[in-house]
Amino acid sequence: MKRNMKIKQYVMAYRADEKEIARLLPPGFESLRPVLRINVECFDGDDDWGYIEFNTPVAAEGKRGWLNISSWLEKPDYMHLEFTPTGKRGGCPYEEDNDGCFYWDYNTGQYGFLEAEVINADKEYADCSLEWELPPANAFFDDDERIRSFIKLPVLEILGAYVVEFEREFEEPDDVIGDGAEL
Repeated sequence: MKRNMKIKQYVMAYRADEKEIARLLPPGFESLRPVLRINVECFDGDDDWGYIEFNTPVAAEGKRGWLNISSWLEKPDYMHLEFTPTGKRGGCPYEEDNDGCFYWDYNTGQYGFLEAEVINADKEYADCSLEWELPPANAFFDDDERIRSFIKLPVLEILGAYVVEFEREFEEPDDVIGDGAEL
């Protein structure tokens, strides 16, 4: 069954050392800009942070998009990130330069690709601050030192931030209760 969910997304980008970003990328990925980005999604009108992605713009396999460095299902204690909407509206200058997102698929043991989601809603610019603490060892499932290395890169400059609200359609699994299975 298809369902719509209200999403409130906070997005911020910051400049970091380009050579270090390129050095930390997996084989086959080329850095497009000296940028690291954090996307935060809140679901169904709730302002609690539900899903967070940490990524960087790359080119690979003939596509240009974002490489997912890590993701969290709640705000980690070592990320200090605040958004303050300004009331001004606008867009993101790099939206047109985005085929989608590369992400690590734990089932296949390789990178997968998810096409870009089109978001036509107005974006509200935000003031933003970010500070990282070094996360504890073994804070991540795999590739712990690479992720920690990205987090260690100093925030050289906050390039921009915005908040956008939109609806996302998704496929919800059918209810399986009542199919004769024992509980």
